[in-house]
Amino acid sequence: MKILSIDTSSSICSVAIFEDNKIIKEMHELSEKEHSETLMPMIDKLFKSANLSLDNIGLIACSAGPGSFTGIRIGIATAKAFADAKNIPVVGVNSLEALAYLGVAKKGEGEFISILDARNDNVYFAIYKMKKGLFSIYKNPEVMQLSDAITYIDNLKLPIYFLGDIVGVSNDANIPNNVKKDLSNEDKALKKGIDIARIEQLYLARASVEKANSEDVNKHEYLNNIGPLAIGVGMAALNRYKMGIYGDSDSLTPMYLRKPQAQRQKEGKSDDISILEMSYTDLENIKLNYLMFPNIWTYDVLQDDYNDSKYIVIKQNEDIYGFAGFRTVFEEMEIMNIVTKKDKRNQGFASNMLSSILRYAYMHEMEKINLEVNENNLPAIKLYKTYGFQVVGKRNGYYKDGGNAILMTYYV
Repeated sequence: MKILSIDTSSSICSVAIFEDNKIIKEMHELSEKEHSETLMPMIDKLFKSANLSLDNIGLIACSAGPGSFTGIRIGIATAKAFADAKNIPVVGVNSLEALAYLGVAKKGEGEFISILDARNDNVYFAIYKMKKGLFSIYKNPEVMQLSDAITYIDNLKLPIYFLGDIVGVSNDANIPNNVKKDLSNEDKALKKGIDIARIEQLYLARASVEKANSEDVNKHEYLNNIGPLAIGVGMAALNRYKMGIYGDSDSLTPMYLRKPQAQRQKEGKSDDISILEMSYTDLENIKLNYLMFPNIWTYDVLQDDYNDSKYIVIKQNEDIYGFAGFRTVFEEMEIMNIVTKKDKRNQGFASNMLSSILRYAYMHEMEKINLEVNENNLPAIKLYKTYGFQVVGKRNGYYKDGGNAILMTYYV
């Protein structure tokens, strides 16, 4: 199967054609022109150089963000138009995951931190791993303050490969000499728009890794020269296609990890979310609004399980948007439930809770995580597959309504 891969999430516009997991042709360009001017001519040139046309394409892959709002929309609009014209399935891939796949192409197995600049001392941040040929998520993509990302990195026990913006700024060898010279003069740097404090924070991130190296705690490595993002997008899309995670043009939507700054300022709300251990007060608040948290359990069952399992809640602006529970027995964990408030679904809250559970499993040296999910709950199954859960069995007539349960396992 041939795959057309498109990335317009950054200043570099890139496209590639794959034959399954083999790259046939790739092109990329860093231009002062808008992607709306460069993308279509580049794709046309790509097809001609490969002696192919859109009729030969069996899957379209497109970066869905995070990144440039304008660039992402241009890429997605193009992918949608192609998909509709020829009835071709599409896969949207987030930019952080695509970065990680570039790391996989270079290093094979391991854990990969993807970091992109989100401005105002924030970063887009995620962690992925490739183990025994299985790609999975360790830390879901989200916006983090740079200082929080550094703290998160410091607390990791895993050897990590780094990819993204932090590489180019934190590695002294990659800072141009004229910038180094400007950094020695604060006034001159400010006039040129160079944020010294931000540069220093990035150096702290590198220093924390070097400290860990010297103490033989971690063996981190920065990966440079990893190739254009369209390659990673194509690799990720093929993997998702094999798992059955694809759709028509309507399924392709931008991945905005936060609202545009103007909208946030207008609403006067914070993007910050918190995941905390559920308190009894939280449980009582959930009881008052239980109908807003659709799930197969009655509140009494939830209350009983609260006494036997570990529960977390996810909050934004002090409002509870979801909760999840899990149990541990020796080196195994069982996820009891992950529930999101009705009007907050499809906004990443379930992903955040699942990521928090995975981190707990890593930190407590679990070997595997098990769960059961209704076979008709397709969004949940898609989420678990995206994170690296594998289907290991089925229980017929497991639920009271006669529904079947799919058994899934995540190997830590």
